[in-house]
Amino acid sequence: MHGCLTLIIIMSRQGRNIVCQLRAKERENKWNIRRNLNIVKTIVCQEHSSFKKVWEKVSRSPIAYEGNRIYFDNYRSVYIGHGRQGQPELLYRLPQCPSKHKIEDALVCQFPLDHLPMKHKGFKGHLLALTRDNWLVRYDLNTGAVLQELFLSQRYKFRHLGWQGEGGTIVIRSIHAKLSAMARMAGIIQPLLMVLAVFSVLPLQLVAVMEVQKEIFGKDICDSGISQGALIIMHQGGTVRLYSFDRIVKENTIVHAKLGDMCSVVNGIVGSHPSGIPCTVKLKETPPVLFEVRCHEHNLQMGGFPWHYIFTPHRNNGVFHVHKVENKKQAHNGVIDMDLLSLEPDKAVFHADESGRILHISGNNIRILKLHSGDNATSELKECFTITPASPDGENTASLLARGEDTGWALSSSGRIIKKRIFDSSILPTVECIKDVDYENEMDLLVVTSVTDTRDDATHVASIGLHDNTTGKLIKQIPLEEEWDETMEHTICFDLDTFAHIYKSGTSKFHCVLYRLDRTIDEPTRVTRHQRRHEKPVRQGRRTSRRLLQDAEDDR
Repeated sequence: MHGCLTLIIIMSRQGRNIVCQLRAKERENKWNIRRNLNIVKTIVCQEHSSFKKVWEKVSRSPIAYEGNRIYFDNYRSVYIGHGRQGQPELLYRLPQCPSKHKIEDALVCQFPLDHLPMKHKGFKGHLLALTRDNWLVRYDLNTGAVLQELFLSQRYKFRHLGWQGEGGTIVIRSIHAKLSAMARMAGIIQPLLMVLAVFSVLPLQLVAVMEVQKEIFGKDICDSGISQGALIIMHQGGTVRLYSFDRIVKENTIVHAKLGDMCSVVNGIVGSHPSGIPCTVKLKETPPVLFEVRCHEHNLQMGGFPWHYIFTPHRNNGVFHVHKVENKKQAHNGVIDMDLLSLEPDKAVFHADESGRILHISGNNIRILKLHSGDNATSELKECFTITPASPDGENTASLLARGEDTGWALSSSGRIIKKRIFDSSILPTVECIKDVDYENEMDLLVVTSVTDTRDDATHVASIGLHDNTTGKLIKQIPLEEEWDETMEHTICFDLDTFAHIYKSGTSKFHCVLYRLDRTIDEPTRVTRHQRRHEKPVRQGRRTSRRLLQDAEDDR
């Protein structure tokens, strides 16, 4: 009995059997979200599991999918993914409002169930929406009820909402400040570039509001943002400078404001209309620069262990360089060449699984690279594996090209025989191109969307490949039923047993196609009692095998 239990534990850890995983889960008597996700992954990756199209809806406005919810009409109509009979159904619809209260941007804020505090006031899952008239509104995710409203400013126009990092902090960016045409003709220079407002969510609290001034960071600044605790300032000419945002807030805060309290600076309650929120950080001089680099189109990526950065050198749009942040030394084999013949531009990014690996995504394949630290503060870049997308018939372009045969010979001017390798286009009917690469963190899978160009009828067929994140092995290929128009925008949102294909058609309408896991197995043909009675059984025992061998020797 003890040996049987040991076998069950081993099999459940390796993810080979669903029943064993469920038994181990009951025996441990504790809730483990990772074990539950492994069970779902096992079901999804089974050979007979497939994804089928179950629902489609068309809208005149952009569509978003997140957290098993589909958002239509600029986040005002919300559908739940799993409704009655497994079909999406309307969860709630916000009341009609004037155009000035239109939602410009939104984020879904929700705590994982295993991290939800006991005192959940302010921690309830909600949709954080930024409206055109500078209101920040919290809507309940399940009912659409207004949980909290916050007025930002009458002076600045905030339009962009995004995450600052993984610590539950958001950044609200204003549009670039511009002078009127008459002021520009008079030679007046606008000292303000934009405004950045930082909030912590769950619950919603004000962290800092800061103006990005040209007299502080330079007259050539063109954009700015905040990410992972760093203030990013972009200059004309490709220069990118990073500053410590926490240090800036600590040393240059002039107003300590709290939402809902009186503030003399705005002459009213912070967050109410028309007072808004005050500017809490004021810089008098340029803060110390943490990091500086000049790159092509401000394209800079940071990550790895220890910290490295990826960039394209200025005026050299053909390679990626990988350098160490500590000493800015280039890693050994740290030059990644781009595929300049591809129609899609190459990308080099750090893997979203926080493994420190680098994904080089070209039009035809994906290279996964790993950084290795060496002696004397050096590092080396080595290739782990390569993923090549497969066509719907299971073959890729590289395997078809390998079929070229020597079909003849020719004579050179000197009389030397030259063998000709003629490639028949009929054996290469398709060409695959990678369109999107995403990481499904809950199932630890790489989701690769590729498009096959069929030369016979000039159609584009898309498919989704699920690859093992450790080895790159193709686990499942999922074809899409709808045709892929390369001139339009496409988004693939994968969520455990469901994925959504959101795209824009030629009629300027947005489509949302929902696919869901299907494990329907064809029932075997039933054999009647009469057929079994007249069916002659075939014996395959040891005696039958000996008779067959004896008959073969007699024939000889």
